[in-house]
Formats: sequence, structure tokens, C-alpha cells
Amino acid sequence: MTQVQFYDYNVLCGKAEDVGRYLVELIEKGEKLFVVTLNSQIFLKAEQISDYKEVLQNASFHLPDGAGVVWAIKRHCAVHTDRIPGIDTMIYLCNEAVNRKWSVYLLGAKPDVIPKTAENLRKKGVNVVGYHHGYFEDQTPAEEIERLKPDLLFVGMGTPRQEFWIYQHRHLPFKLAMGVGGSFDVIAGVKKRAPVFFQKLRLEWFYRWLNEPIARARVPLDVAKFFFRVVLDGKNRTCQKVR
Repeated sequence: MTQVQFYDYNVLCGKAEDVGRYLVELIEKGEKLFVVTLNSQIFLKAEQISDYKEVLQNASFHLPDGAGVVWAIKRHCAVHTDRIPGIDTMIYLCNEAVNRKWSVYLLGAKPDVIPKTAENLRKKGVNVVGYHHGYFEDQTPAEEIERLKPDLLFVGMGTPRQEFWIYQHRHLPFKLAMGVGGSFDVIAGVKKRAPVFFQKLRLEWFYRWLNEPIARARVPLDVAKFFFRVVLDGKNRTCQKVR
């Protein structure tokens, strides 16, 4: 496994199972982790919002969630890595949570969706100690998390809000916190994930755009912007071994 310094972001690269095991090792050692799933849209938002970029730079690790990120790392750092989607990492960590008796808290999604997410995870043996929807303005979720002290905190409120929230509440007693976007909707069964065919071709973004062309109207443009901003830019890329 390799850690790539990609535009000042520490990206964990390699086989998905190796990256997952490494995160588990760090959790077991007592390290507190803030993990970001890096894709082209997150990258571009950070380029536009300086405060957001600072938040991302302060994350413990980034995972190469986007196909463009995987491609750019291969091109500029000569490092081959699996694409490591946030939802897959969340499911992997939830499975580990069952085996290791870790507790889980879910924050995000709509008020009618998040209970279904929690229920479906609990059916698989995951100890979901609490959950709260993402439509709030007060600090009620933070107070509850403070009281419950979950091992894993998954936040699905979309970018950049989810990363801002985690960073602003990094004092809370979790072992790992990670933004997971729309993963709660998929786990709840409200939305379908892209078929395996699209996943293998690294075209999940295209599938989501086909299903929600109006809501995701900017996605194709963002993909093109990322290509010209990053993939064709070979400056300031360094790689180093994690272990």
C-alpha cells in the first residue's frame, strides 16, 4: 500500500481490502481518524472554497473514490490503485464493527430515510447506537454523539457540508468519522446503486447522471473540468510509502 501526496491531500492507494485493513489497524491502535472520499467534485469544490480546501488538507486520509482521481494518481505518480468508493468502505467497516463490537452512529439523509438505514444495518448485526437526519440547524446531534461515544461516525449530508461538520466537531468521541454522501439512501433501499457493469468501468457518476440528469446537471462538466485541471497537470506530485 502506498500513500500519495496528491495536491496536498494524503491519499491511501492500493487494493481496497488492504486499505480497509489498514484503517482497522489504526482504529484498533486508538488513532482518531477523519477520512474523506476524494472525487472530482470534492476536489473542484475545494479549489473554489478556500475554507473547504483547508478542511480537506486536515483530514487524516483521503480515499481515491473518483475514477478521475485514480487515473491522475496513476498518470502522475506511477501508482496503481483500486477505486475505493465511500459506500464500500462504510460497508466494510460496518462488517468489521460487527466482529469487533464497535458502535456506529449515522448522521444525515432525510428524516424518513435514516431510520430505514439504521434498521437495515441492525438487521446485519451492526450496533447502531443512534442516528439523526441531516436537516437540522442546532447542535442536538453533537450532544447525542457526545453522550453515546460511537466508535464509527458516518455522515451523509453531501459535500462540502459533511466534511465541514466533521471537522468542526472533531472533538467528539469517535474513532473514525467519514463523509459518505448518498450512501444512506442506497443502504435504506431508497435509491439503487449503479449496476456492476458501470462500477467496473468506473462510470458510476455517469449512471447517476443518467438517472437524475437535472439534479446532477453539472456532473459531466465537473468531470471535464477535473480532467483539464488535474489530469493534464503534472506539477507537484510526490509519492511516499506508508509502510
